[in-house]
Amino acid sequence: MAKSKKSQSWSIDIALGVIVFMAAFFVVYSLLNTNPNAKASRLNEEASIIIKQVGSENALIRIIDNNEVNISKVNELKNISYNELKRRLRIESDFCIYFEDDKGYIVIINNSYKGIGSPSINLSGTPCSQK
Repeated sequence: MAKSKKSQSWSIDIALGVIVFMAAFFVVYSLLNTNPNAKASRLNEEASIIIKQVGSENALIRIIDNNEVNISKVNELKNISYNELKRRLRIESDFCIYFEDDKGYIVIINNSYKGIGSPSINLSGTPCSQK
């Protein structure tokens, strides 16, 4: 009878080990298997939010007046810290606000910087907020 108790204990240990292994596998799999379409959709939504915030007439962070870029408002926006700007825009992802000319070239703003936003985003090899 002693042999059967040992074998029952051993099989329960294996069953618990398999259950823990399977649970860990599913947790890791669910964390690594994120839907790329969901990420792209979220980024697209956040880009739309930024465009509305800087372009609409009743927005707090508006840089467009009468269909023209107001350079003084862009400079004010540049002086706000990146974290504060993210908070005001209610954006979770990193972003960079920049302008292009009709040929697709990046326009340097006020002869001093390429864009406003995350220094971890590169525009033509330089961080977003540098020349």
